[in-house]
Amino acid sequence: MTYIPALLIMAVVAGSCESTIKYRGGGADPKIVIYTLLHPDSLIRVSVAVSHAVFDERYESEQIPDAVVRVFRDGELLETLDYVPSEPVPDYLPANPYSRYVSEVNRPAPRSTYRIEVEMPGMTTASGEAMLPDPVAIIRIDTTFVIREWGERQMEVKIKFRDPSGAENFYRLTALGKAGSYYGNKAEPYTPLLPVLVTEEDLSYGVWGEPLISPQQEDDIFGMYLYNTYSLFTDELISGKEYSLTMRFNYKAPDTDYYEFAHTYFMLHSLSRDFYLYLQSLSAQDQTRDNFLAEPVLVYTNITNGLGVVGAMSTGKDSLVIGDYPVEGVYYDSYSYNK
Repeated sequence: MTYIPALLIMAVVAGSCESTIKYRGGGADPKIVIYTLLHPDSLIRVSVAVSHAVFDERYESEQIPDAVVRVFRDGELLETLDYVPSEPVPDYLPANPYSRYVSEVNRPAPRSTYRIEVEMPGMTTASGEAMLPDPVAIIRIDTTFVIREWGERQMEVKIKFRDPSGAENFYRLTALGKAGSYYGNKAEPYTPLLPVLVTEEDLSYGVWGEPLISPQQEDDIFGMYLYNTYSLFTDELISGKEYSLTMRFNYKAPDTDYYEFAHTYFMLHSLSRDFYLYLQSLSAQDQTRDNFLAEPVLVYTNITNGLGVVGAMSTGKDSLVIGDYPVEGVYYDSYSYNK
């Protein structure tokens, strides 16, 4: 009860102090914006844009086909990227504000440092760099089944890995589920005329309660606890050690006699430090921008003379597979929860 007077005072003060302040600052000079995520499984891709002031009502997004985008590897020029035109959009939609520059041959290599340098007419050259970390392998996946207090059956998954010693490491954990459910009546024999509905779902919610990713916050009376949107964590508490991350999902066993299946893919991403800080700040900014009690959060950037981020990520993968998919002769229909 001691919190109630304080909250009432804050509400009265906040309501009585509201006023409108006209912005009298000068216009901010536009800067080059660079976004790229280096991954060994993908060709090098760079998105380029130009920043503008939030009060600039005359701004219209447009493609930038004449930028010079250079890629350096370990200090030596690797390639000058080619511009790839954006897909056309209807007249009533704004143009894509990001212009793509793509390599035709080069994929990032682990333990190499890449610098992206962008030149545009009349603007200061901008650049950013990142070193691609080695992937950290998932050693083993163990599963158990538990019945929660409300009677729902859950699958508990332990994802075991070893943190490399001798360096500060940054991680992100993601999981994707693909499942098939038969549309027909299981009291009758399987018929190939009825489909198996295939669904895809982001299962990253399963990290809730994992101490390294989502520690419990018991006394968050003002709602200021920031949710770990991107399931990020570091090796601060597990440096050089083996550790098992815990995820929990609601589980319904597939009936493989009717060609049902459940495939779950786990991905342990090793991130460059700058990309980790960028995602962390992006999550915080998104959650606090409408909260007048929170301090403003600036999104992290590692771009010299510009904005954006040059990040790097490598991925260790493993999966749990129950039932076969696809099976020849089975009729499949599809739906994605991520649409």
